[in-house]
Amino acid sequence: MRELMRGVAVGFALLLVAGAIASRAGWADLAIPRAASTGPWLIARASGFAAFIALSFDVIAGLVLSTRVGGRRLARGQLVELHSWLSPLALALVLGHAMVLLADGYIRFDALDLMIPFVAPYRGAAVGLGVISAYVALVVHASFAFRRRLGTKLWRRLHYLSFLAFGGGALHGILAGTDSRQPWAVVLYAAPLALATMLVVRRVAPAR
Repeated sequence: MRELMRGVAVGFALLLVAGAIASRAGWADLAIPRAASTGPWLIARASGFAAFIALSFDVIAGLVLSTRVGGRRLARGQLVELHSWLSPLALALVLGHAMVLLADGYIRFDALDLMIPFVAPYRGAAVGLGVISAYVALVVHASFAFRRRLGTKLWRRLHYLSFLAFGGGALHGILAGTDSRQPWAVVLYAAPLALATMLVVRRVAPAR
């Protein structure tokens, strides 16, 4: 069943890419149906915030595991399960965030804008950061399946890329978002970044 779903997803993505290339080259008009309202943009922003929250909890759960700040109060098995569950959830929300943007009638993103960094017509640098962060998060998630082949040492080094995805995702949201200066948005970005930073400092300090 999983293989079937992956095949359908890959096939759908290829169709979107082929349609975008054909439309840009003028070979065919394969325009995606787009909404005239601001609904897709609002949903995209909401799903983007949800993806960042899921990624934040994922990174923080991993840091709590490595620093053991919870002591005996937090069951290690439950944290591992939560950590492994949040990773695909964050990726699913990122995918939903991108797919909803395709339906926006104002910016009119196409598949290439959302798959190739820095080519988007809207705040290209900020959107490019989001694209790269999504790819990095995907690499980290995929590394779990190849942990034995990679070896623990290399796998852990790859796992450090999650911080790059986390920081890049935060910058993407702050720079691309239309409501990033709202007080609630500032708290939403600043709180997990501050907590993750403190846990990283705690993780590094004993080694030093």
